Amino acid sequence: MATIRPLHIAISARAISLPYGGVREYIGGLLDALIKLDSPHRFSIYYASPELLGRYPTAHEVLLRAPHKFFWDHSILPLRLHHDRPDVVWFPHNVISLGCQIPSVVTIHDLLYFPMPEFPQREYAWIDSLYMRLFIPPSLRKARKVTVNSQWTANDIIRLTGTPAEKISVTYPALSLNYHRMPATQSQAVRATYGLQQPFFFYAGTLSPRKNVRVLIEAFGRVSRDLPHDLVITGGPGYREVPYDDLLERYAIAHRVRRLGLVSREDLIALYHEADAFIFPSRYEGFGIPPLEAMACGCPVISSRATSLAEVVGQAGLLFEPDDSKLLAQHMLRIANEPGLRQTLIHAGFEQVTRFSYQHSAQTLLTMLEDAY
Repeated sequence: MATIRPLHIAISARAISLPYGGVREYIGGLLDALIKLDSPHRFSIYYASPELLGRYPTAHEVLLRAPHKFFWDHSILPLRLHHDRPDVVWFPHNVISLGCQIPSVVTIHDLLYFPMPEFPQREYAWIDSLYMRLFIPPSLRKARKVTVNSQWTANDIIRLTGTPAEKISVTYPALSLNYHRMPATQSQAVRATYGLQQPFFFYAGTLSPRKNVRVLIEAFGRVSRDLPHDLVITGGPGYREVPYDDLLERYAIAHRVRRLGLVSREDLIALYHEADAFIFPSRYEGFGIPPLEAMACGCPVISSRATSLAEVVGQAGLLFEPDDSKLLAQHMLRIANEPGLRQTLIHAGFEQVTRFSYQHSAQTLLTMLEDAY
């Protein structure tokens, strides 16, 4: 829908300050593309961290301080919005500010704060789950438009909250230009830094319950005697981690499972390049960007087909049910023993990545903001 005049668009960017994770990457990537679109609109961006100031020189950037995210979301930010009087606001992290009377678009990343049949365990800290359970439903009712990062999440919202389907649009995540092909000398140097002498399978993510790392360890244990590979695990800490020492002892593989902790983006890219396959066994993802990262770096992907992941990986990876450690183990053997399969998956992965574009998603979001106004 064409707008009557250029709009003043406000953006609640507190979540860009998250320490790591897919939500931060998604919001940052979509915001980058939104600002770069050729549009007549002007933007005001509200941060919670001073180090972000100057990120978007063409926008009006505002630093707002608060002792807790609740006060930032529902006191400090709405007061400033009332003062600045934008035409429309994008809330990119699940919740619209209480008392905000400005037309709004909200982005919902997933509904794992609520009980889910796919994953009945509690994933997040109880205070975070309570916060989202209280504020996501009224935010969905209040929003004039809703964006989501996968069709799976859209279906979840419709099923669980009754939000009309015509109110929802998918704005897929994509990859920043940082995920690129890397010279072999550079990736091999990173590999040497971590002392990774054997071929290896790779997992990047937390060890939280939904990430399903025990099934990964179980599958690796099944085939460890038939392969020379190690299993390399990277990622930051989750709210709570699932132990797997018993599996390491059962299969006598403690010396072959290498946990590197949180690594830099450049090191992560190098590890994608060096791995024989990236394995993502998650039980629940609103989208799940690591498989895309791996494919962009030329790393074959083995993924569970749970929730949105079949949507993300498509035909470009080997899929398995998240409880099926036997099939996952067979996929590992195939990757190790069938060079032709690896090359087929690498080429399919490059093609799959091109299906996801922040520029396209930003254009969809901009249209929704205009329509919301």
